[in-house]
Amino acid sequence: MTPMTTAEAAERLGVGARAVRRLLSSGRLVKAGAAGRVLLIDTASVERLALTGTRRGRPWSQPVAWAALSMLSGLDVDWIGSSEKARLKARLRDLTADDVAILSRNRSTCRRYQGTPDAVDVLRSHLLPSGAAAMGVDEIAERFGLAVGDAAVEGYVAEGDATELEAALGLRADTEGNVVIREVTATAAFRGGQVPVAAIALDLMESPATRERSAGRRVLEELLHDRR
Repeated sequence: MTPMTTAEAAERLGVGARAVRRLLSSGRLVKAGAAGRVLLIDTASVERLALTGTRRGRPWSQPVAWAALSMLSGLDVDWIGSSEKARLKARLRDLTADDVAILSRNRSTCRRYQGTPDAVDVLRSHLLPSGAAAMGVDEIAERFGLAVGDAAVEGYVAEGDATELEAALGLRADTEGNVVIREVTATAAFRGGQVPVAAIALDLMESPATRERSAGRRVLEELLHDRR
């Protein structure tokens, strides 16, 4: 995607140029270079922020975020207390997909790379697939109405594993790369060896592809509706 200027990013986010500079300083927006004196901003980071919102709300901790996503996916949750679980169940009844995206924005540390086709093949056996990469499972693909692609990979690993994979496979940091590795500290949600459907939906909602974003939003809204 073509990078955005500060003015274009400000218009997309509905904020002023000063707010865009603050978002760059905080790391919520990613600098993509410059054209003369014009600062360029990574478009994918702008679109992700447009999804989750620029307002400052206190996000869920990773354990709570993954408890919420697991509940929505119909999975057992045993890593938070019973009273906290009850409060979370009640709160989920009143949330929209956008609310969940905002509250869950710290669910992982997202690292993006460019990798060779060989590296992508190796990574498929090291990551728990999410986003479009999860469509390799027929049941998931049918639920989202999407097909898996061969040129990219996305998935979850435990904290620290991304650095090891980067070194071992010669991955190059790239905000528009074909490799997305999401690191988590709250690994209890992955004991079943797969990513909760609600998390796959959220990851699709951050995709630059309109069809994937729409599919993710639809499924997450369905999961929320089922809780009501």
